[in-house]
Amino acid sequence: MSLFSPLKPKAKTETKSDLNHFQVGHQQLPIVRTTRKKSIALKTRPAGVAILVPRNFSNKRLLALLTGHHEWLQKTLTTLELRHASYQPMSLFQGKEGDVLEFLGAKTVFRIQHKETSLHEALAEKVADVLIEDDICSLYWNELHYGKLSADESATQACRNIQTFMHKQAVEYLEPKLAHYAQQIGVQPKSLTVKGYKSRWGSCYADGRIQFNWRLMQAPAWVVDYVVVHELCHLVHANHSKAFWDLVNQHYPQTPEAKRVMKTHGARWIQLLV
Repeated sequence: MSLFSPLKPKAKTETKSDLNHFQVGHQQLPIVRTTRKKSIALKTRPAGVAILVPRNFSNKRLLALLTGHHEWLQKTLTTLELRHASYQPMSLFQGKEGDVLEFLGAKTVFRIQHKETSLHEALAEKVADVLIEDDICSLYWNELHYGKLSADESATQACRNIQTFMHKQAVEYLEPKLAHYAQQIGVQPKSLTVKGYKSRWGSCYADGRIQFNWRLMQAPAWVVDYVVVHELCHLVHANHSKAFWDLVNQHYPQTPEAKRVMKTHGARWIQLLV
């Protein structure tokens, strides 16, 4: 009987360890557990395709689900691979003269305006200003502060200044919008934070924290508003159920059109300054 006693703790240890990979066709795909999913999904990430699954699924339930949907996983993986093979790199803003920068749905041409600052001026206030007028985005450059930079150094610094500008604009735009739609929906967000996500536009936490991606400021204003309503509605429904979408559509009837715009242009916007 003593021969079998070591098996019990071993079996218990194996039960606790998560299922980390699953074979789909010729690939071993990593499994990523997340609270943002209620069902399985495939997602392309920088390191490759991953399987996203609900965090609370047991290994037994998860394995049964993946095995039962193996054909769907195979077809979806093939579609993603074909899409990746035909993908053409997008022309991104790189901080150089003539680059196109999108702001609230408008395409602007980037220009660097060189200006000198007198010694008695406060450099902290005059380092770099960004102004968008008509179809021109002008970065007013303080040469006294930066000195002489190479072309690559200038472009790198310009990107930093544009990111700071977009972040500031996002805060100024989103704060009143969040308050407006929160009152309309009847919810009370705890806080607003603007961050630099690389794969999402916003997030909502159960404690009321709302976060948005500053890259969202490239989208038309009415599309940005949709994202605000979307995240606020998660304070009522922490999922993407029918009840959730009904609430979003109730408070923002342009939701279908906004989702189409995000699907068409979102991949380009999310790559800004990545």
